[in-house]
Amino acid sequence: MAKEKLKGANPVARWLTSTPEQAKDTGMAMVLICLLLGYWGKFPKFLPVSLVLLIITMAWPKAFKPLAVLWFGLSHLLGSVMSRIILTVLFFLIVTPIALIRRLMGADAMQLKKWKQGQGSVFVEREGVIQGKDMANPY
Repeated sequence: MAKEKLKGANPVARWLTSTPEQAKDTGMAMVLICLLLGYWGKFPKFLPVSLVLLIITMAWPKAFKPLAVLWFGLSHLLGSVMSRIILTVLFFLIVTPIALIRRLMGADAMQLKKWKQGQGSVFVEREGVIQGKDMANPY
């Protein structure tokens, strides 16, 4: 029910709310972080803290709701920023070199050399009746 309610909300409202499942997941993540710090981080004082956090997570997971809002809000923000950065880098690493190579080889797919050279259109005129097989592979 909570997911359906948040589905139509604007992105900022979704980032500033959390579901009970997210609060429980945040509590379990805190338990895991404390266990890792206690075991590999050589901080044995975190082992009893992880036990207390585990009991709180099992008994009252809503206690982690404010932290879940921060945790998942930050993850949504990082996800939206990083996806834009990664897609931009991929575009410039893949599409731009292909376009430059095509331009050096003389390809003119958009017919830019014909653009505004005369009164005629640069659009491709199709002759004949369009059939179903033409729609199967439009490119």
